[in-house]
Amino acid sequence: MSYEPRKTTSWTWRMIYKVKNMLTPGYVNNLWSDGNGVYTIKAGYQWLQGSIIKVAWHPLVWNSFNMPKHSFITWLCVKQRLLTKDRLQAFGISNDGLCEMCKDCAETHLHLFYQCPFSSSCWKLLKNLLGVQLPGQDIVNWCVKWRCKSLLKKHIVFAAVAAVLYSIWQCRNLCRLAFMHLYHVRYQSLIK
Repeated sequence: MSYEPRKTTSWTWRMIYKVKNMLTPGYVNNLWSDGNGVYTIKAGYQWLQGSIIKVAWHPLVWNSFNMPKHSFITWLCVKQRLLTKDRLQAFGISNDGLCEMCKDCAETHLHLFYQCPFSSSCWKLLKNLLGVQLPGQDIVNWCVKWRCKSLLKKHIVFAAVAAVLYSIWQCRNLCRLAFMHLYHVRYQSLIK
């Protein structure tokens, strides 16, 4: 444990030494402090991570059936960190607060993902397709509480929910791009 690499030692060996130094506090009297005293990579990784707070929405977001991009957007949606217009206005970035898709209501997380006519129709289609009783809003909370005997069905429903959340966000962004393009074309025609 007292080994020190020389300056001419390879980069790889120096990195191994650095990891050894990170793990040294986990050894007491030459025994690994967790479990039966024997070091394993899994035990070392868990020890380095420390205590992890478990969240109820984990199975929805990090479902093995999800596409990674769906999981990422679903995670941001669950945390309400997507840059909807109400958040952009709070940052002083946007003057227009209307929903990009319906242009009738303020674009908030709740409106965009549950109350907008477009998103409402998406959830109705999914409900009919999968034959499950989805709520009108707060799908994430429903997923946390939903009980299903079939683990396969649960994975499929969660993957479909994540895909719909992703698709709603993508459609919103496409509407935003289309509006910006139209605005640019009109501006260009005015200055000609």
